[in-house]
Amino acid sequence: MKYSESSLLINQEFDIDKDVPVIMMGDFDIDAKRNEKAFDSLKHHFNLNMVPTNYPSSLGNSFIDLTFTRNITPELLNYVCYFSYHHPI
Repeated sequence: MKYSESSLLINQEFDIDKDVPVIMMGDFDIDAKRNEKAFDSLKHHFNLNMVPTNYPSSLGNSFIDLTFTRNITPELLNYVCYFSYHHPI
């Protein structure tokens, strides 16, 4: 079974309360500006929305450090990091 197919079993295995506020952030290593559909399952299964940002999160101008939320509206700022390729959120 492919990973994407097994993710369809999530709603059957867990009782997900979609009213609970959630913040999920991290280095996803998928450029969101080039591959927005990669995160459709987060919206469909967990009602998580990607928080838009105007600033790239790496020196390569990619948007790979992402934040997803449900029932929360955060303000994102990039941290200036002098020893990494990334500009952490």
